[in-house]
Amino acid sequence: MGMAEHDLRAAAEAANRLISRIEEIVADHLQPGRDADEARGFYEIVKVLEDSHDVAVLREALGDSPTRFGEPTPYAAGDHTG
Repeated sequence: MGMAEHDLRAAAEAANRLISRIEEIVADHLQPGRDADEARGFYEIVKVLEDSHDVAVLREALGDSPTRFGEPTPYAAGDHTG
């Protein structure tokens, strides 16, 4: 595969930013004294993953299409995550 060191570093940094953002969302939704809204938290995470430039950086570093949304499933045509 031979991923260039620059691409590997960019991918690692992008993954780190995504992980941090997801951790923030989870922490916001699990604050003591706050009613957990799992559905809202889930969709916030999905939105971060769909809209994030970091996902494109990761996909490009792995040789994937930066705009790919996923493989077709019975519920998703491959052009969205639904």
